[in-house]
Amino acid sequence: LPRPTESTGKRMTTEFANIELTLIVRSLTNPRKHFNPTKLTELAASIKASGVHQPILVRPLPGSRVEETSWNSEYGQQLTRRAVLPAYEIVAGERRYRASQEAGVPTIPAMIRELTDEQVLEIQIVENLQRDDLTELEEAEGYEALMAHSQITADTVAEKIGKSRSYVFGRLKLLDLSQDSKQALRDGLIDASRALLIARIPDSALQAKALTEATRKDYQ
Repeated sequence: LPRPTESTGKRMTTEFANIELTLIVRSLTNPRKHFNPTKLTELAASIKASGVHQPILVRPLPGSRVEETSWNSEYGQQLTRRAVLPAYEIVAGERRYRASQEAGVPTIPAMIRELTDEQVLEIQIVENLQRDDLTELEEAEGYEALMAHSQITADTVAEKIGKSRSYVFGRLKLLDLSQDSKQALRDGLIDASRALLIARIPDSALQAKALTEATRKDYQ
């Protein structure tokens, strides 16, 4: 993960602790929104057997979230005040946190750092880009978010993540796909190489025609 304080010149301190899960809340800015239920259950079984081997990263709960996180807000139920008020917000490691909840363990190892909202968002974007199960579209969206957040170019993104310039530009081009073509890529009906060919077509009607051809069983 990047060291956000390098740009500020401030020394970043990190504390380590086993924190009760009830004291932790999820971040509102984590770019990862989908978690594979099967893999989550597998991780929960591993945690139940041998614990969490890599600490998650949290920060002290920002003041702006104190009121919102003081209440239980389950759908269809009346708001009730939490018996235990959260003290930390997840910066990175939400999958391990969710699996720990599923495993029923009371605590999780964590690194605690004082981080600003800007620092949190950059860490989350870069950490999301390092996932093994990242799809091509999620990768492209991550690059776009990093460029917008940090006001940097695609060339700088390539340097930051250790990829070639052409690789990053190729991924970013996938964002030019029509919604139907994006969904076909998500569903595995076309691979990234075919998707890139379609993305290079500037007209949506022609993209739709190309998608029909690219998803034929005898496509060559």
